[in-house]
Amino acid sequence: MTGAIDFLRRQMLPVGLLTVAIIGLVWPMPGRAMGQLPTQYIAVSAIFICSGLLLRTDEIRAALRAWRATTWGVLAILFITPAIGGVLAFRMPMDPAFQLGLALFVCMPTTLSSGIALTTQARGNTALALLLTVVTNLAGIFTIPFVLVAVLGTLGQIELSAWDLLIKLCLSILLPLMVGRWLRKYFAAWVDANRARITMFSNLALISIPWMKFSESSDRLAAVAVSNLLVLVAAGLFVHAVFLALNMAASAVLRLEPAQRKAVVLMASQKTLPVALTVLALIPDSAVSADIKGLIAIPCITSHLGQIFVDAILATRWSGGAPA
Repeated sequence: MTGAIDFLRRQMLPVGLLTVAIIGLVWPMPGRAMGQLPTQYIAVSAIFICSGLLLRTDEIRAALRAWRATTWGVLAILFITPAIGGVLAFRMPMDPAFQLGLALFVCMPTTLSSGIALTTQARGNTALALLLTVVTNLAGIFTIPFVLVAVLGTLGQIELSAWDLLIKLCLSILLPLMVGRWLRKYFAAWVDANRARITMFSNLALISIPWMKFSESSDRLAAVAVSNLLVLVAAGLFVHAVFLALNMAASAVLRLEPAQRKAVVLMASQKTLPVALTVLALIPDSAVSADIKGLIAIPCITSHLGQIFVDAILATRWSGGAPA
């Protein structure tokens, strides 16, 4: 029994996402009712207040010396992978809503926590991974609206206001993140002692967003064939494999040392789910209807889980001494 509880605690996010997908399909009414309230905006604020509380920046100065790795990582995360991933997403043989969701996901910055954990496991440069996380997630607030408009406007069928989205991202992500970071100054010891509980609370807030999206799109989701979902999973894995190959090649050309190479490959190939779902929630219904947003959320979730699975295998291999 204890082993099962520990497993659920460690795998809370994937298990939770799968659970809310089933609940949203089978019993959509509670999720739809919650979706009518400002619940998702409260959840988003909670996620990034927690991120600010948990954010440790003491080691960033040491990573600034790795300017080649940092420069490539930032450019790859914010601009290069969105451009390549957007082109690939709209060429995949799947539902247009799934294409749109995959394109949205690849425009996001790197992961908030899992990339750092995997870099540590792979014996990579953790300080560099932390630097890339902080820089791209903060800079991404200002670049995502314009990158997203460029990718979706050029390749997709959606029109967005970049400035409107920028204001919403500042209020929904930057402000709560700054609040969390400010609170950490006064409660650092308590935060460090309760990291697991804060992470669990953040995961619950994150899980609540797709629960509402799945519930609102339950009718459309029920009509999606299993074969289409398998194609979607394969598409996400393919795009991630392209990102890994690109960053491995760039790291070799730049002649990065092994620890830096591991950090760059992992961090510059991953995309963050919380920011993706936040952006999705902020897209006005006039641009994308509420029932379509549930379909768009699926590739974000499957791609996130797929990249973590693949990179966990890669990190385990590197931790055993395999060359990066």
